[in-house]
Amino acid sequence: MNTLAKFYQRPMDMIDGLLDGLTSYRLLLYFLITLLGWATLISFDHKLPYNWHAILLSALLLVVVCRAFGELFARVLNIPRNFESDYITALILALILSPTTGRVGFAVLAGAGFAAIASKYLLIIHRQHIFNPAAFGAAVAGILFHQYASWWVGTASLAPLVLVGGLLIMRKMKRFWMITIFTLVYGVFLHQQFDGAPPLHTIWLAASATGVMFFAFVMLTEPLTSPDAFSKYLPYSILVGVLYSVTKLRLSPEEALLIGNAFAYALVRGKRLQLYASNAVKEAEGIYSFSFEYHGLFDFNPGQYMEWTLPLRHSDSRGNRRYFTLSSSPTEHQLAFTVRIPKDSSHFKQALKSFQPNDKMLASHLGGSFLLPKNQQQKLAFVAGGIGVTPFRSMIKYLIDKRQERDVSLIYAANKESEFAFTEIFAQAKNIGLKTNYLLTARQPLRAPDITAAIPDYHERLFYLSGPYGFVKSARESLLGVGVSVKNIKSDYFPGYN
Repeated sequence: MNTLAKFYQRPMDMIDGLLDGLTSYRLLLYFLITLLGWATLISFDHKLPYNWHAILLSALLLVVVCRAFGELFARVLNIPRNFESDYITALILALILSPTTGRVGFAVLAGAGFAAIASKYLLIIHRQHIFNPAAFGAAVAGILFHQYASWWVGTASLAPLVLVGGLLIMRKMKRFWMITIFTLVYGVFLHQQFDGAPPLHTIWLAASATGVMFFAFVMLTEPLTSPDAFSKYLPYSILVGVLYSVTKLRLSPEEALLIGNAFAYALVRGKRLQLYASNAVKEAEGIYSFSFEYHGLFDFNPGQYMEWTLPLRHSDSRGNRRYFTLSSSPTEHQLAFTVRIPKDSSHFKQALKSFQPNDKMLASHLGGSFLLPKNQQQKLAFVAGGIGVTPFRSMIKYLIDKRQERDVSLIYAANKESEFAFTEIFAQAKNIGLKTNYLLTARQPLRAPDITAAIPDYHERLFYLSGPYGFVKSARESLLGVGVSVKNIKSDYFPGYN
């Protein structure tokens, strides 16, 4: 790798390392707080049409309303909730609804906050959200009070901050193509209205003055109301882009998004499951599997992940939601995930260890494209670092139960022997063609010679990499260094820190 490439890679490595240590919810919350803080500061210099106390009072009112009604609905309906989600909804509304200090304005904000939170608990089908809460709240406020969202976040003074923070969110959420497609559609229709003007200049002026960047980065990509597979978010992005851009339709941004949300629900029809704790099993040193029973039918593919919500009364800075890969196989009758629980673990993981049979948990937002290829003749190589072995447990158990023979080589790296999990299943999988190589990497990371020695025919295989960010990055660079095509390398991804 040349010096220039390394120079540009190091900053991105640092950024990715920081993002990997934050949940998606926490990153978005920090971003919104930063935006409101900066807006408050520049209001002293009269760079905004609102004064500082209107901005702060409006945001505070929305936080109180959203938190209070979130608590009320959760208690009445006995549904686990994420406090961060309520705060995020409140702060989004604070950035798109005009700040105020008057009674009528406060009534509008309170109504929008109530409608937004109510939509999370009442406008659901099969426990699945349909509409973006903030967009729904803003739309209801417009219909009832004729006070429509001003999208005041779309000002030139806030645009650079929106752009930088938005790019971080896009990288964390892996929503590059969703935002790019929406932006292209927006740009095409916008340029038609300004014939003769430089396209990029026109788009930047419009984006920095209308809130379209905030809309695209924050609201279009909201994970529970937008698709996560390219084949589904392609039409979703195009539809919302058209509805947002075509002025003849006379739709507000929030109305365009709500229509897109309904379309996305029809495409995905995701399901939110009420789960009941079954048992917990220690798989290896510090590694535990948690199994849950559920009612009804539920289909998934080996290697996919879900979002898991615990009914915590109090949580730490990471909140009460996590994305975990399913370690159970579709052939098993329970859902399970496997996690590492260190001594200084989060409140979430501590609560898991105290779970009792039949304790409730919610699972939703099934996603992920880290899947077995349909071609059963394709040679495979699984490379797991530590807890990254979980999707491979699901895949290999599935192959065993389906009696499906495949040529699979597994490299499983851990710091010490006591940390190897699922060894019995991997031993059993010899009958369906699995070759397992256990490597200790406490003293040095996985290197290219380790891979080529364990898998001599590596040029013929499709590689699957799963594990901590640093492990996956190092393994990927090693494979590229020995000539493996980037097309033959798949990395596990889920939008959160576990």
